Amino acid sequence: MTTTPNQDLYWDSPGALRTSDQLPAFQCWALATTKTTGRLGFFRDGLLDIFPVNYFVLDDRVYFRTSADGTIATSSLDHAAFQIDHVNKDTPDGWTILLNGPATRVKDSALLTILWGKAVNEAWSPGQRELFFSLAPTHVRGRRVGTTH
Repeated sequence: MTTTPNQDLYWDSPGALRTSDQLPAFQCWALATTKTTGRLGFFRDGLLDIFPVNYFVLDDRVYFRTSADGTIATSSLDHAAFQIDHVNKDTPDGWTILLNGPATRVKDSALLTILWGKAVNEAWSPGQRELFFSLAPTHVRGRRVGTTH
């Protein structure tokens, strides 16, 4: 391999100076509580849709609000994915969490009382967000990435 003075010794080995470590589920949940915005992914009309939503974590579930007539509420969310990321802008490191499972509308009145009492950030788009949904993951995965030096 021939290198130029500005070329890294690992030029032909992408990722050689990077680390990527799996996170255990308990750590994924702990990190998920530090953020308020994630992305909900699901299939609709044969296409993959991904929407940013404000959320919070309660009892190993993700809760978010949406409008009754919006795309999320009127779609099948039996096989949904929820992703949360953190990227450090000052150093090349961060983490990502992916939760897979069904998202369902919350109808239990006692739980709704608790959920409405939680502070939730303003929605990304205009309109009322009167329905709560819960994502109960069947799979919890996460990775932390960084540099080796």
